[in-house]
Amino acid sequence: MNKSLLCLALLTAHIPFSLAESCRANLSGGQDCRYNDGSTSTSRTNLSGGFDTHYSDGRSSTSRANLAGGYDTHFSDGTSSTSRANRSGGLDTHYSDGSSSTSRSNLSGGYDVYYSNGQVKRSRANLSGGLDSEPVAGAR
Repeated sequence: MNKSLLCLALLTAHIPFSLAESCRANLSGGQDCRYNDGSTSTSRTNLSGGFDTHYSDGRSSTSRANLAGGYDTHFSDGTSSTSRANRSGGLDTHYSDGSSSTSRSNLSGGYDVYYSNGQVKRSRANLSGGLDSEPVAGAR
């Protein structure tokens, strides 16, 4: 599995765009993430080429790799998202609430994510095998 795309998929799967986060690789092949509201998540790779994630608020999700080079993700609250790889080295993601996001790789080893509501989130690779990301102020 492409570790960078795993990080991106976790970044864009469901977490609100307004939250900054810092993720690091763990021994289960996934990511441990901490968000600026104090919440956390832990993921591990699964046999479907995706990842299982548990959030500190009690939610959980499971995803599987799809034929479009992305992931199909289902959450315990009944929501879902589907992503596909794009030509910019990122993912195009559609959410069950009708919103969407598109991302492209950047020169910091991370991604710039553009949400359909006008928000932008930028990430960079860190030394822990993950991504540090934050919203871009004033981007709408």
